[in-house]
Amino acid sequence: MSSVNPTANDKKYLRGYFSDKRSKLCDDSDRKKAMDEEIQTRLIISRVYRACDTVLIYMAQPKEIATSMIIRAALANNKRVGLPVCLDDGRMEFRRIYSLSQLHPGRFNIPEPDDSCEVIVPDERTLCVCPCLCCDLHGSRLGYGGGYYDRYLADFPGYAAALCYSDSVIPSIESEDFDIKMNVIHTDSFSRYI
Repeated sequence: MSSVNPTANDKKYLRGYFSDKRSKLCDDSDRKKAMDEEIQTRLIISRVYRACDTVLIYMAQPKEIATSMIIRAALANNKRVGLPVCLDDGRMEFRRIYSLSQLHPGRFNIPEPDDSCEVIVPDERTLCVCPCLCCDLHGSRLGYGGGYYDRYLADFPGYAAALCYSDSVIPSIESEDFDIKMNVIHTDSFSRYI
C-alpha cells in the first residue's frame, strides 16, 4: 500500500500524483513488465475469471497496466472478449472480438473494435476489468476522470475488477454517488476481494 497520504477527496491532486508516479515507473521497463505480468496472472488464476463466460477489458496504453496476457488467455479459453468503444454521448459499449486484428485506432487514438463487431450485453457471468490510477481497500477506484466506466457499471450485473499497482493503493478515496466500487482489486503483491 502507498505510504503517501494525499488528501483522499482531492481527486485532481491524486490523479496528478499517481500519473507522475506511473510515468516514473515507465522509465524502468523491466520492472513495469514484471509487475504487469504478476497483476495479469493474479486475475487469470482468480476464481472470478475461471467462473466467467465473458471478459470485458480495455486495451492498455503504454502508461497503463498491460492487459494483453489477459486478452490472449481469454480468447484461448474460449471466453467472449469485449473491448470498449467510447460513444459520442459519453457512454461506452463493449464489442466482441475474436482476434486483435479486429482493432483500429478509435476515439483518443486508442485501439477499439470496428463497427462490424457485435455489442456485448453483459450478464451475471461477465467480468469487467477496469483501469485505474489508484484505488483503496474498500473497492473505490480513481480512473482518468472521463466517467465512462462508472456510467457503464451503473447497471452492470456482473463482477468488476480493478488492476492497480500495490504502491498505488491508498487507505481511502472519497466516493461520490456516481462512483461504482470494484468487487476485487488485483495488484502485483495481493488480490483483495471486497
